[in-house]
Amino acid sequence: MRRTIKTILLTLTILSIFTLTSFADEIRVRIRSPRQENEYFSLSADEELELYYNIDGEDQKLFSLDSNFLQARINGYYSSHENYRFYDSSQLSTDVGPYSMRLIDYSARQYDDILTIRNDLNSQYNIKSYIYTDGINYQLWTGQYLSQVDAHNARDKLKSDYNINASLNDLDHFIYLYDKSNRIIVCLSNDYRFFTYNSSNEKNYVNIDGKPYRGSVGFYVIEGNKLLSINKADVEDYLKGVVPSEMPASWPLEALKVQALAARSYAVSYIDVSYKTPYDVVDNQNSQVHSGISGERESTNRAVEETSGQMIYYNNSVITAFYHSTSGGSTDNSENVWRYALPYLRGVDDPYSNISPYTDWNITLTEQELILSLNNSGYNVKTIYDIYVKRISEFNRVLELSILTDIGEIILEKEETRTVIGYGKLRSTWYTFEGNNMAQVLTADGLTSSNIGGMKVKSASQQNVILYKSNSEVLTSTGRYSIPTSADSYLVVGRGFGHSLGMSQYGAKGMAEAGFNYVDIIKYYYTGVEVK
Repeated sequence: MRRTIKTILLTLTILSIFTLTSFADEIRVRIRSPRQENEYFSLSADEELELYYNIDGEDQKLFSLDSNFLQARINGYYSSHENYRFYDSSQLSTDVGPYSMRLIDYSARQYDDILTIRNDLNSQYNIKSYIYTDGINYQLWTGQYLSQVDAHNARDKLKSDYNINASLNDLDHFIYLYDKSNRIIVCLSNDYRFFTYNSSNEKNYVNIDGKPYRGSVGFYVIEGNKLLSINKADVEDYLKGVVPSEMPASWPLEALKVQALAARSYAVSYIDVSYKTPYDVVDNQNSQVHSGISGERESTNRAVEETSGQMIYYNNSVITAFYHSTSGGSTDNSENVWRYALPYLRGVDDPYSNISPYTDWNITLTEQELILSLNNSGYNVKTIYDIYVKRISEFNRVLELSILTDIGEIILEKEETRTVIGYGKLRSTWYTFEGNNMAQVLTADGLTSSNIGGMKVKSASQQNVILYKSNSEVLTSTGRYSIPTSADSYLVVGRGFGHSLGMSQYGAKGMAEAGFNYVDIIKYYYTGVEVK
């Protein structure tokens, strides 16, 4: 969980401990599984789906969608999911649709009224129109045209044949819901207050691309061509899909309860009760992994139910309860990992975490791998001369990593080292770098294992500096050896897995196995907190 969290999220955390005053009971989760952000996705249930719109914090039913299967698409795509913009490369992009027409004189405030008008138009003139809504008002639209020329011609024909006025719409950001017959059910404005529900009150779920989630599903378009699916659910229902996704369901119940409280507190601290944003959290490690109903297990559901509504508080405000897999022997202070000092995220010794298989680890990184990582982050490096840890925290985490390159010294700070080098490579910031050029040399401080590149060498007559990217001879007790002064690969030896803040999941498991209850465990990992 949150192994790739960014500093900006921590900034929001500081605000949350002071501004959160109430417990919102619903959370909106951006769902990307089993697909990536895409231009379409399917909705289904075993009962008819209904469309709702959130007004003043309450979901109000608009109408039934008369289908238990729908596909949500951006208007810029055909039923074959082909982008209009690339439909005909011979046409200029400015003259390629989608274009639809709004029938100017046909609108209503009530769904039943607009439905009657649509049916009358269809029977009287055989005009195949469809309903558009912004959640408050209803209009009739017609057509999906590739070019302005096609749309203008259709508009002129409506005027000449039926005396119907129409205006042209370029609907690139609007959302269409289609049924199994590829018939447009409704067109929606790009407003994240729309949600689809299962019409059965007893069956509180909707499938997204065939995967079941408790609650309802909403829509939102970003970047002009990416349609998001948003699962809105009761926080307790949401947690049933989170806890087994973040911690093995076979672990002790007290550890699962710790996970339930940490996940609940984290989630609630991010809920936007004002609805100024389209979603509160995402369903991956940037927030918390959420697998929906298919991920639920009896033991984790029990942990959620037996701790229902309980959260972690500091000074009577819910905390953003960060957690991680394995501390490696101690957690750390928040300012040693990200930017700000949070009073409830203080480092503690954590011997209980050492049962983890991720306590000790090592990897080998080549110079070329590291150069690629640096250049992907905006540097323009051709050669690395040396890498060494320049400064560490009192809990052994790297605060500054120095990388000597042909463009000068690059300093990576704290969690930035993992961002640049890769979270899949650096499991934590508790590590050391050792090159394949290390040699035992005698310095003013005694015999030391070191890279001799850049060292100053004194003789009776002069002082020289050993060049990087060369070979140098070293005299040892067993003879004279020629070694490279710069490494072409580095052994990284580390401890722990994750950002090291707050609760260590393996530590919680170890403490539960040692007989501690979930409140004891929470108070051990989060400083100065209460559970209530």
